[in-house]
Formats: sequence, C-alpha cells, structure tokens
Amino acid sequence: MKYGITYLVGICLWLSPLYAQSSLKDLQQIQLLSQEECIIVQVNADWNFSASLDLNGLNNCVWFNASIDDKEYGAIIANEWKVVSVPTIIMFEYGKEVKRFEAGLSFNLDKNKIIKEIKDEIDEIQLRKFQ
Repeated sequence: MKYGITYLVGICLWLSPLYAQSSLKDLQQIQLLSQEECIIVQVNADWNFSASLDLNGLNNCVWFNASIDDKEYGAIIANEWKVVSVPTIIMFEYGKEVKRFEAGLSFNLDKNKIIKEIKDEIDEIQLRKFQ
C-alpha cells in the first residue's frame, strides 16, 4: 500500500508542468498527503504568487503549492489549516503538522532563514524515522 501511494504521488509530480513539484488539484489529493512521511504545503494566493519560495532544493520531502483562491479547496484549506496570511508554509509528518511559517504584513517570507529551518526539520524527521 505504501509503495502504491508513493507511486501515485510520483506520477502526480511527474505529470505536473507547474513551478512546484506539484500544485494541489483536488480534495482527494489533499487527503493523500497524510500518508506521506514528509510533506510541505506552501499556501498562497494567486495575487501573491511572486512571494512564493522556490523549494526545489529540498530532499526527502514532497512539497506542493496550494492557492486559497482555488474554487474547489481554497476556502477549505484556509479554514482547516487556519491560514491567516499568505504565503504560509506548513510541514506535515504523516499528516500531523510539525512546523509552520507565516508571512507578516509584508506578505513575504525570509527565504534563507526558512529554507534552513525546513532543512533542519527534514533532518529531524529523518532521525525520528530511524529511532
């Protein structure tokens, strides 16, 4: 089962022509996120896309972009994950939130600081995996 879900996520990532590894496309895909060891979701708004961080250099973690402007799941994500500003980056370990980064009034995030903290958290997740 685990390999089947990994394969499905891999296919979704491979087929995505977008900026991130993938953009969330529907609610079913959001529900599948709880099956993965490490997931990062960058929640933003279409009007603030330029403030999104490039997370391409991350290893051992699957990541997605999600827009609160999406008609199918935007309001659900904003409500369920309590997104109060954009961009917001949320890290999940097997569906449980482990870290969150939120933009302030500038609607921007400190890229270098956040990338370092994300990498540190990924390392922690990997350590927990082998304990």
